Amino acid sequence: MRTGLEALVALDSQPSLEPAGMIFHLSRCESTLVSRLLGTLPGVVVVAEPGPLNALLGLDPGRVGEAELVRVVRLLVRALGRCRHGDERRLVLKCTSWNIRRRPIVAAAFPETPWIWVQRDPARVVASLLAKPPGWLGLQAAPERAARRLGLDPAAVPTMGREEFGARALGAMLEAAATDSAQRLCIDHADLPAAVWQRVAPHFGLDADAAAIERMVEESRFYAKDPAARVFAGDEPERRPMTDAMRQAAQRFAEPGYRALASRG
Repeated sequence: MRTGLEALVALDSQPSLEPAGMIFHLSRCESTLVSRLLGTLPGVVVVAEPGPLNALLGLDPGRVGEAELVRVVRLLVRALGRCRHGDERRLVLKCTSWNIRRRPIVAAAFPETPWIWVQRDPARVVASLLAKPPGWLGLQAAPERAARRLGLDPAAVPTMGREEFGARALGAMLEAAATDSAQRLCIDHADLPAAVWQRVAPHFGLDADAAAIERMVEESRFYAKDPAARVFAGDEPERRPMTDAMRQAAQRFAEPGYRALASRG
């Protein structure tokens, strides 16, 4: 089922929430945990990586004007944030990792919305990506799409090893995150989960009293994407086999951007 532009325009006249905050992330850095903990706050609605938004941001810029895309993205997010039950108070939008490359569109749609960038040691991310590849890693087989979505040289993409392709993609995401410092807060995986109630919630203007923090502490004991209850203990349980090729690719193509953003907090 598809929702046309006319339907989005009609929905825009109904009560809706604009994002109180947005979550962008490097991939495999527990951004899902961040969104899940925020979703335990009373009245907070979290919309996580919506497919329609990915479809819009993945459009060829040559096929749609920027102003029109900004307009449709705004309509879509407001439709996703429509008040349905009457107890919704604040909306948090969690974007897909590669969406950071199209952040100017989202920022233009909601210029007053603060955002966070969640990142992690790139070598750990590369190891996790190669152990369990996400969909975007398959773009190496489609160089033109990889160029459009990740900003990589389409002529060079087929010649890259998987480690280099993954690390270069992470480097492109980090570069995009670094270009927009307005209202940005950088959060490292190593500082989770406490950073959610200590830094993220205040940055988004979300109230977190002692009872709310206690709920988040309890919820943070488990991994966000594990179907079985498995205690979250930082990096240790998530260690993946790491080769020299992974380390070298991450160090060359992603580590500088990671360190630069880490120094900005």
